[in-house]
Amino acid sequence: MDINIRSFLFVIATLVHCSACTNGNNDKETVSTTTATVAHEDSASIFAESEGREGGAAVIEQNEVAVAEAYLIADSCAGPFRIDTVIPKKMEGFDVTKFQEEKIFPTGETREISGCIYEIGNEGWVKVTSTYDAATDCTTDKTSEIFVFSDLFLTAKGIGAMSSIEEYVAAYPDFRIRYIRNERLFVVEAQHLKNVQFIIDNEYYRGDDATLASGESVELQVSDFRKESHFTAIRITK
Repeated sequence: MDINIRSFLFVIATLVHCSACTNGNNDKETVSTTTATVAHEDSASIFAESEGREGGAAVIEQNEVAVAEAYLIADSCAGPFRIDTVIPKKMEGFDVTKFQEEKIFPTGETREISGCIYEIGNEGWVKVTSTYDAATDCTTDKTSEIFVFSDLFLTAKGIGAMSSIEEYVAAYPDFRIRYIRNERLFVVEAQHLKNVQFIIDNEYYRGDDATLASGESVELQVSDFRKESHFTAIRITK
């Protein structure tokens, strides 16, 4: 609005000045008026382009925030998937496939467990397993375990399934590394991420194998693994 007022006043001033001139100066009036009009159009154009760029940047930022929230790894959840909630039969943006498999429990018993696999095109997939109810010897439709095999999913500090141990440790100083013997898994955990475990590939372990047999859950150090050891998945469980 300020640009329009200034341009208008400038045109008025030019016309007043030219009307005081002799009749032989009509060419100057035309040139001056045209110049003022062009100056106004250029200013408005520049202002519109600047406003458009700022608006576009805001939209991009909003989209980035929306994507980050859609795939956020937080306490007991990975994006739309959460422990103890009903396993969704459909999910927008995912191709859903049902599965059944046998699972060995810590007691040594084997039970058939069902669940769903959610594929994200070429961006990986998420496996959601149902809860086994020992009282009824049946599975329920509630989520008991989530495995994330996609680097789209990140924590609030930018750590994902393809991050390294060093990156995790730098982001979460309260980390803990341990080996779960009955599941044969190396996991990294932090108090800031409740029920969230980052799985380390077994091939990265370079410590003493005898140490792993010393208990059901064995505490380990970063030095027990090769440098730049990366995760293979994220596990969320009860």
